[in-house]
Amino acid sequence: MKSEVFNGQRFWSYFKYDFVQMWRNNMKASVGIGLSGLIVYIVVVAFSLVFGGGWHGPGVVARFVVFTLASAALELYQTRTYGYLTERRKGSAWIMNPASAFEKWLSMIIMTIIVIPVAFLAVYLFSDLVVTSLDPTTGSSMLHTIGGGFREITEELAKVNEEYSTTWSPWALIPAALMGLACNFMYFLLCGICFKRYKILYGLVITFLIGFLFSILLSQFGIQYINMEIEEFADAEQYIRSVLNISVWVSVIMTIGIAAGIYYRIKTIKH
Repeated sequence: MKSEVFNGQRFWSYFKYDFVQMWRNNMKASVGIGLSGLIVYIVVVAFSLVFGGGWHGPGVVARFVVFTLASAALELYQTRTYGYLTERRKGSAWIMNPASAFEKWLSMIIMTIIVIPVAFLAVYLFSDLVVTSLDPTTGSSMLHTIGGGFREITEELAKVNEEYSTTWSPWALIPAALMGLACNFMYFLLCGICFKRYKILYGLVITFLIGFLFSILLSQFGIQYINMEIEEFADAEQYIRSVLNISVWVSVIMTIGIAAGIYYRIKTIKH
């Protein structure tokens, strides 16, 4: 007897269906956003040839700016990936799919925080690698720059650890960063399936209000260390680690809360 909550075979069948639908409706846009770096490169080179009198591609700083903007655009686009669920015809057809609410929720989460970001990163970084390999005026690739920057940070932190007897590591920031990104993607997904209109606008307004409240709270914790002397760096290590741990746990709680909100919306959606 198949479980009504989760069945591996049924979930796999639905996941394949969901992936195909995602590709048809939204993945092309995600890939298009991933190609934004290549598009900007072509535009910059064209302007350089017309107005600058020579061939010159965008440098690594400009490409990182484009990458940041493209990442933000991809986050906002999550309001559209499953936004059709608020439409009567498409939403009703989705409800009738032979899968449990949990299976639909799990597939939705995997698509949002794994499949779409990985597809975007693969396209963006690969196109950047190809461009920088063929055009020396663009400088080093983003992958090479990130790797070099990470090594430099690791070396500098090693010196600080030796001088002040601390144990800092750049790896400590990665879990918080990944959790924050997952939280952002899921948040705009939730906005997409909750609001029928102005999905991005409502999502940004709520984000601004929450960010404003958090900035007030965090400023109260950090104000005593604004004028911290370098000699106090080692003494502040435990405090800063506590702040980082709190940030991670806040991200975890927010992510779990948003995931629960998505599941609740799936369970209660009606047309």
